[in-house]
Amino acid sequence: MYDEILRPTEAAERLGVPTRVVIKAMYDRKVPRVHLDDGTLGVPADALADFAPQSA
Repeated sequence: MYDEILRPTEAAERLGVPTRVVIKAMYDRKVPRVHLDDGTLGVPADALADFAPQSA
């Protein structure tokens, strides 16, 4: 389905924003969220290209 799934902290590092910005975007459904095997949520790496974070 998705090639690479990132944890919110990894996605935030790639975007250069605080982790809370990515987590808020996940819950606001601005980026897709994927349930991981360990019960947490992740973000598809491909979705980061379309996500333009607002200022924290």
